[in-house]
Amino acid sequence: MLDGQSLREDAETALRALVGREDATLREDQWRAIEALMAFRRRALVVQRTGWGKSAVYFVATRLLRDRGAGPTVIVSPLLALMRDQISAAARAGIKAVTINSANVTEWDDVHRAIADGEVDVLLCSPERLNNPGFRDEVLPRLAADAGLVVID
Repeated sequence: MLDGQSLREDAETALRALVGREDATLREDQWRAIEALMAFRRRALVVQRTGWGKSAVYFVATRLLRDRGAGPTVIVSPLLALMRDQISAAARAGIKAVTINSANVTEWDDVHRAIADGEVDVLLCSPERLNNPGFRDEVLPRLAADAGLVVID
């Protein structure tokens, strides 16, 4: 188990980088979800309203996991606009996020290569892409074996 106090400090630091505010702090529910994932390696189900900060939970956990040598986070998200926003938010926190969806078909080979080379911290993927036979057979097994975190958003 990780030391709770230093883990909390690392999580708060990651949150401040993510939101770009030095006064940002995790809410207690956010911290409990991150602590469950990080300190206890538990699964976590976070069901909250829009704007509550679910993305902060999984981006902070991703930063902490990657800093400790874990594989990339896979986020399944059906909304292309949300994916674009999340890529921008991740970049602010120093997290390399990429997406595979119907809007960037010409980039898929480059994304697959970056994943294979360990250059990706977060892969945002549409549910439809998960069901694609080529992705399911060639990319998904490696991702599933190496993923530090899997998120269904």
